Amino acid sequence: MVQPPTHLDIAQIVSAHGVKGELKVRPDSDDPLRMKGMPSVECLMPDGSRRQLELESVTLRKDGVLLVKFVGFDSPEAAGTLRQGRLQIPFEQAKRKPGKVLYADVLGLKAVHDEDGRELGTITEVLRAGQDLLEIRTPDGQEVLVPWVDAFVKKIDLKAGEVRLTPVEGLFE
Repeated sequence: MVQPPTHLDIAQIVSAHGVKGELKVRPDSDDPLRMKGMPSVECLMPDGSRRQLELESVTLRKDGVLLVKFVGFDSPEAAGTLRQGRLQIPFEQAKRKPGKVLYADVLGLKAVHDEDGRELGTITEVLRAGQDLLEIRTPDGQEVLVPWVDAFVKKIDLKAGEVRLTPVEGLFE
């Protein structure tokens, strides 16, 4: 069974900004200001190491980019050492908006045909593209992609551990 991740990506550090150690950060969350008010976040570095970073300030620009300042990173050179880091929070601390789920919530859930209750497979991945896709591994080991849209995804039931789908005819044959 696919295990949900231990951490949730909320943003990616793009580059240093200005001379005081601020960073340009691309939000990767349904709430771009998710970090505002948090005391700290974890940073997964490109080499796989982790750093705990204390937040000093978070500002959302009109273009959707965040300007973030971390305590102790007071120059462009110091801030630049964090470039390409993935800002994360522990998965259990992730706040969900009412009626919404996180991508990681659906990993490992059963995909079930909404009309006849037939098990179609297990959701193994959510591919983020122009239209999000659910990657489903069928019982015979095939991978099937289903667009995550209301026309196909009818209900996500976390308690039952399933996603009810109405796929186009022949997709799972």
